[in-house]
Amino acid sequence: MAHRYILTLMAANRVGILSSVARALADLGGDLQEVSQTVMQKFFTIILAAEFPEDRRPEEIVEHIRDVCHPYGVEVSLKDPARETLQEDVGPGGEKYFLTITGQDEPGIIREITGQLSTQNIDVTDLYAVRNRHDRSFVLIMELSVPEGVDPVALQSDLESLGSRSGLSASMQHENIFLATNDPRPVRITLPRRLV
Repeated sequence: MAHRYILTLMAANRVGILSSVARALADLGGDLQEVSQTVMQKFFTIILAAEFPEDRRPEEIVEHIRDVCHPYGVEVSLKDPARETLQEDVGPGGEKYFLTITGQDEPGIIREITGQLSTQNIDVTDLYAVRNRHDRSFVLIMELSVPEGVDPVALQSDLESLGSRSGLSASMQHENIFLATNDPRPVRITLPRRLV
C-alpha cells in the first residue's frame, strides 16, 4: 500500500535540477500525483504530492532527494497529510472565483485584501503576483474558495471599495467566466521555415 507525502524543494535555479528531482522520485518508487513548479527571481521552487511504497520512511525520502540533488544545493521539506489537521474543501454550494487586482504597489496591500477575505471565511487557494520594477505597478491574481452564503455581488463591491481607497483596480470573476475569457489552452507557435 502506498503512502502520500507533500514535498517542497527550493534551490538556485540551474539547468537539470528538475531532471534530478524526477530521478530521485523514480529511485524511491515515488508516483507523482500533483505538482506546481516555478522559477522566482532565479530560484527554482516546487511543491509536489507523491505516493511512495509504505516501507519508505520520510527521513529516507528526504535524504535520498538531497543526495541526488546535492549538486544543486536543494533544500527539501516533507509533510505527511495523515499527521496534519487539514482544512475541508469548499462544501456544497461553495464557488470558485478569481480576483484580479492591479495598480501601484504599496506596503500592506496583500494584508488588507486577505484580511477582508478571511473575515468572510474565504480561502485563497492560489495566488500569483508580480511587480514591474520600473514603475512599481503590479498585478495580483487570487483564486478564491467562496463558501455558500457569501454574496458575490456584495463581496465584489467591498473589494472594489477597498481597492479604490488604495488607488487599485479590483475585478472578481466566477471561475467559469475567468477560464472562458482567459484562454488556458497552450499557445500554438509557428516556427520560421528555416528552423523547421
